[in-house]
Amino acid sequence: MEREELKKQIYNLIKEAAGKKKYKQMDVIKHFRNLGVPDAETKEAIRELVDGGLLIYTYMGGSYIELATKLEEFEKKILE
Repeated sequence: MEREELKKQIYNLIKEAAGKKKYKQMDVIKHFRNLGVPDAETKEAIRELVDGGLLIYTYMGGSYIELATKLEEFEKKILE
């Protein structure tokens, strides 16, 4: 799978689950492993989405991947 397509699918997975389910990084990796995507590619795509400010890690008894809010995107731009 192309990197940009993978990133798009990861983002959509997290977006569709927003408010219903929280995904841990390993949950996302397992989901895409079942689709035949190597773990390292999924980890790198997640890292690019987090570094790009589209996704964030949150901690509530465990680390979860969630959509970045507008405020967090604004703060990231200010700090650059």
